[in-house]
Amino acid sequence: MNLIFKEVKETLQINNSVIKLSVSVYEVKDGDFFVFIAPALSVSGYGNTGEEARQSFIDNIDFFCEALALLTTEQREIELTKLGFVNENHQNTNYSKAYIDQNGVLQGLDLETLKVSRIEVTI
Repeated sequence: MNLIFKEVKETLQINNSVIKLSVSVYEVKDGDFFVFIAPALSVSGYGNTGEEARQSFIDNIDFFCEALALLTTEQREIELTKLGFVNENHQNTNYSKAYIDQNGVLQGLDLETLKVSRIEVTI
């Protein structure tokens, strides 16, 4: 059996006031709660149902993007660097995730219920 592993590139692009991101999202049931989490952004949402968790996650992604848009270019660069993103092209402000911490954010979650998806958002 041959396995081919492909790097999943997580990106965040900022042009004028438009933010476009593409990141992995994990959906898991943790005890009695449903959780959606995007480790690359340290953004999550939770609820008593999958739909509540999804809506909470969407609200938090929206808040993340709005807060990011309010920062100066220098502040934005600092915050995205803290999350592990690197600026690939300073002219277009394209960022990509330098690494994904697989042992930190998802520790202790019930991996049997884990679902992985990708989101692409433009705000």
